[in-house]
Amino acid sequence: MDSCLGVEQDLDKATTKFTALNDHAKKVLEDILNQVQELKKEFAQLPSDTPLSQSQLKTVNDLTASVKQNVFQLSTEHRELHATVSKVGKSIDRHFIADYAAVAPKAETFCSDANRPIMEQAIAQHLYRQGLDEVGDSLVTEAGVTAERGSTFAQLQRCAAALADGDPAPALAWAAARDSDLAHSPLPFALHRMQALKLAREEGVCAAIAYARLQFPAHAARHERQLQAAVCALAWCSPGAPPPPPHYAQLLDPRALGAEAAELFVREACALLRLAPHSPLAGAVLAGARVLPALHDIRAKMSHPHVLAAWADDELPLEVELGEEGGGYHSVFACPILRQQASEHNPPMRLLCGHVISRDALNKLAMGVKLKCPYCPMEQSPSEARQIYFS
Repeated sequence: MDSCLGVEQDLDKATTKFTALNDHAKKVLEDILNQVQELKKEFAQLPSDTPLSQSQLKTVNDLTASVKQNVFQLSTEHRELHATVSKVGKSIDRHFIADYAAVAPKAETFCSDANRPIMEQAIAQHLYRQGLDEVGDSLVTEAGVTAERGSTFAQLQRCAAALADGDPAPALAWAAARDSDLAHSPLPFALHRMQALKLAREEGVCAAIAYARLQFPAHAARHERQLQAAVCALAWCSPGAPPPPPHYAQLLDPRALGAEAAELFVREACALLRLAPHSPLAGAVLAGARVLPALHDIRAKMSHPHVLAAWADDELPLEVELGEEGGGYHSVFACPILRQQASEHNPPMRLLCGHVISRDALNKLAMGVKLKCPYCPMEQSPSEARQIYFS
């Protein structure tokens, strides 16, 4: 983020300078053209063989000198602008690293013969989730991989795309089929509000009021203020209405309202269906975009021989916060008893009661054929524990 802000500052400087130079050049050129036009009109009124007077010659010479001076000044300012624009490229090179091979030495494994089908399958699943069925079919056919077509998330994506385009009908149909499950969700009211405002624009305020009387009472208790704002916004949907106040701008902007409804729809629908809001490919890209800059920063500081030992092949040397949209990703499991990270030789084991410890801890706590869970009083057999695999 700091790198983006640094480049943005240099870009703003270049944009501001370009705008100022453009405005100045227009003003200068307009002044010169006006002077030339006036002088041309003055000469046109004279007979063709009339010699120029001393004052007229002085005017021509002054105008010529002024043109040369302005051209020289504009050329100088243009060269300075070119230098400012060049600084933007240098700023990008300084703030961003084009090659992350040193930070992610195992990146080439994604292109290996064993992992290539997995990557292609992840890309195909992402395409299907985005509703790009034809592109996904082409990839599946040419790559020879299998991927689920017409998945549930693809249907959600089509509804979200329709919302972004200003059409809440598919999302309303989807929500109506799950009315009881969405009883405490803000999604139904948001969709009905969008439909009412759409009717006001297309069929008139009367149609929108009739729809609001039919649908809004069920949501009045939970969304009183939003309902009042939506009804008041109808006053600016009639023909010849004055410009709306700023706080009604989002309600009366179909694109802004559709984007907000689409985001809410995907979030609520994924929570209801217990689906991840991001595809595996999108989640990996989002996590990688957050991890790589942090890895690069710490790599630059870890030049001491004693510190280099922290760079293991199968784990990150630091913890990276992925944010609310990044989801949760755990590359390792730490045993709560021995405080050791699990490995292939010491995997996590799920006890019959549901608690998880490492295999080494299981062996140390086992007393013959009996094992008492360290977190609850349940007794069980060590053989009933099952190994957990993280995918």
